[in-house]
Amino acid sequence: MGNRIGAGGVNRRELIGMAAATAIGGLVPAAASAARSKPAVRVLDFRARPNTHEYLALFAGDGGGMPKPEPLAGFIAALDSAGVDQAVFPGRQSTIMIEGRRAEVTLSNDYVAGCIKAYPDRLIGLVGVDPAKRLAALREIDRGIALLGMKGVSIDLPGVQADDRMMYPIYYKCMELGVPVVITQGPRMGNLSNPRAISTIAEDMPDLKIVCSHAIYPQVDEWIALAFRGRNIFIEASMYHFMPGAEAIFAAANGPLQDKIIYGSAFPFAPLADVALFKARMRDAKALDKVLYRNAAGVLGIV
Repeated sequence: MGNRIGAGGVNRRELIGMAAATAIGGLVPAAASAARSKPAVRVLDFRARPNTHEYLALFAGDGGGMPKPEPLAGFIAALDSAGVDQAVFPGRQSTIMIEGRRAEVTLSNDYVAGCIKAYPDRLIGLVGVDPAKRLAALREIDRGIALLGMKGVSIDLPGVQADDRMMYPIYYKCMELGVPVVITQGPRMGNLSNPRAISTIAEDMPDLKIVCSHAIYPQVDEWIALAFRGRNIFIEASMYHFMPGAEAIFAAANGPLQDKIIYGSAFPFAPLADVALFKARMRDAKALDKVLYRNAAGVLGIV
């Protein structure tokens, strides 16, 4: 996942920060005051990876703008500072294309499980698997759920569409175990970020809980329509809350999709503290509670 954007070399965290400042600055004083006076709600950040040496090593040489590495305890302290009660830490085992060649990006599920064990009340793990590894991926899912205590499965598409037949054994396994599948749908996914492919999966497997991570931009209307129509589809739009088109995300979250949108910060690629800006753009207190906590907790089966 690259971290530099455009010829000017603006990094992603800087770009998001500028967009967020513009968004929050657009609030009228009364609205901003009302946002600050809202009662505290629980926050479950659905995509927040610790900025430990082990995790940041996956993205060495990927550009500036990343926070400095620190021990896991430092990440927990940062959650406290941002007002985040729990964070979802997905494993990462994926095959990606770098300059025309395939490369493996791997973070051991055992490492993720070790972090969860250290802070079981704060961190929730997802099994990371590479669907291209076929049977080995299925066995790793079994191990991750049964032995490591993970609550779902996280996948990056191995150069195929989400509805490719290679992917279906993963989905069937998740459905068999009663856990959600989290499918990365951005950023820089090109035509692999495909609402139609997700729609096909949802229709084929109506009992499979599907979370589309980094979804929505630039196909904002398509993703919103998909989540509205598919009862088993959830949208986690981390990275895009304050980008162009975000108004539609908040309109949906405050209204018809308040049961289908899940908050995620995308830390360490965006600040944990962005949750405060997110809260300020939520008008409905019940919807805020759902988007920040209840929807994610329901998908993960922890309520």
